[in-house]
Amino acid sequence: QQPVIPSTSKAGLFLPLSLPMAAAAGRLLLFSKRALCRMKDLNPHRRTLSTVSTHAKSQFEEDGVVCIRNAIPEEFVESLRQACEKNMKNPGPLCDEHSAAAGSAGRFHDDQFLWRRHDECRAYLFNSPVAKIAAQIMGSTSVNILYDHLLVKEPGTVAPTPWHNDYSYWQIRGNDICSIWLALDKVKRENMVTYVRGSHRWKMLHRITNFSGEDSDDGRYAQSPNQEEIPLEAIHRGEYELLGWDMEPGDIVVHHGWTLHGATGNTDLKTMRRGYATRWLGDDITFDPRPGTMHFKWAENGYDCGLQPGAKMECELFPIVYSSSSA
Repeated sequence: QQPVIPSTSKAGLFLPLSLPMAAAAGRLLLFSKRALCRMKDLNPHRRTLSTVSTHAKSQFEEDGVVCIRNAIPEEFVESLRQACEKNMKNPGPLCDEHSAAAGSAGRFHDDQFLWRRHDECRAYLFNSPVAKIAAQIMGSTSVNILYDHLLVKEPGTVAPTPWHNDYSYWQIRGNDICSIWLALDKVKRENMVTYVRGSHRWKMLHRITNFSGEDSDDGRYAQSPNQEEIPLEAIHRGEYELLGWDMEPGDIVVHHGWTLHGATGNTDLKTMRRGYATRWLGDDITFDPRPGTMHFKWAENGYDCGLQPGAKMECELFPIVYSSSSA
């Protein structure tokens, strides 16, 4: 597998035109809609990429997931570690502490929209190769950020990541959707996310799984119409091929929104398992606020996109981050 090799170009940092504090949400940094959706590239140190390999694209299309080594430069990894530390001390309004909610050992910290609060996360989105990787792997002319997602399991954390696909939770319609999971630590395969090979072709809208356990269900997905059942017994019996990798900091896994995946707790008693995921919207994605999707919890906490059903997902909350026409 060919690595994605970053190179230096004379592009740069996306600077917002304004950064007023959102009174309603208290901790949100709001950018002007025009600034976010039409950002200009001003930093002479922006990283760009050679083309994502044909092999990587083919593996993503066939398997629904691909691992790309050495994709993200070390400076971004280190800055995101700093953002992670700050966020764990002062999380946002959408934070879940799954271990605490489930009453199990360790800490499973889960938070979203860090890029609205942390400069390091904005720099990663707009200045690193990640958005271009997403566009190229999906064959999209441009990509918008849906949200970013910090997932931390401290050493000895028992709580697993239950089997699920992302699409079942999201207020979207279309096929050009992917997640890019960046390793901020060295992770052994047994503690890493595992994927059911080819499951993106099932396009399963499954019953929603609560990450804190069913006994901790707060009702946020109660109205979901999803009825399909994840074939858990067949997965555990080994009837499907599972893909996973040992990860080094800077490695990424790109998976389709339909791909089933899950993870154990962090059995390593010495090392954190910090993963920073970014969720990317491609050319054909439109807004579909189905009952039981994440849209409603977001809106309650000040993250309402203001879009109408069927609209292209391009707005202040979901800005364009990369476009091939302006690259």
